Amino acid sequence: MRQTQRIAVLAAFVPAMMVAHHAQAQDADKTAAIKELLTVMQAEQAVKGQAENWQAGAKQEAPLVLEQVLVENKTLSDKQKQDAVEKLKKNGAVQRVVDNAGKQFATDAFRKDALQAHYDAFGKYYSAQEIRDLTTFLKSPTGQKFMANQGKATQEIWGSMMQKYGPQVGKSMRDAAEKEVTAAAK
Repeated sequence: MRQTQRIAVLAAFVPAMMVAHHAQAQDADKTAAIKELLTVMQAEQAVKGQAENWQAGAKQEAPLVLEQVLVENKTLSDKQKQDAVEKLKKNGAVQRVVDNAGKQFATDAFRKDALQAHYDAFGKYYSAQEIRDLTTFLKSPTGQKFMANQGKATQEIWGSMMQKYGPQVGKSMRDAAEKEVTAAAK
C-alpha cells in the first residue's frame, strides 16, 4: 500500500516538475536570446553613455541643490545664509558637491542593474522568438541603419519640440512668477 501511495504522490509531482523544467528551459532560451539582442544593440555602451549623461546632469544640478538646501535651512538666519554662501565658495564646498554629484551612475552596481533592467523589460514584453526576430532585424542592413540613426532622430524630434514649446513654457512660468511677486508685494 505504501508503494502505491508513493507512486501516486510521484505521479502528481512529475507533471509539475516537467512544467518547471520546461519553464526553466524557456527562461534559459529567452535569456540567451536577450543576451544576443543586447550585444547587437550594444547595450553596454548605451548604458555607459546614459550613465555619463545622467552624471553630467547631476553635476549641472548640484549647485542648485546646494542653494536649495541653504534656502530651506530653518536654523540659519538670512545673514548667516548670506555668509555661508561666501564660505561655501571659498572653501571649495560647491566644487566638492559638483565633483561628487551622480557618482552612483559610474558604479559597477549601476551598470549591472541597468543591464538587468534590460533583461527584465525585454523578458516581460517579448517572447524568445520575438527577441530573436528583433535581433535578426537589427543585424540586417536596415536594422543597422536604424540603430545608427535612431539616437539622432530622437534628438531631432525632441529638439524640435523643445524649440517650439520651450519658449512658451518659459514665458508662461515667468508670467506666473511675476504675477505672484506682484500680488505678494501688495
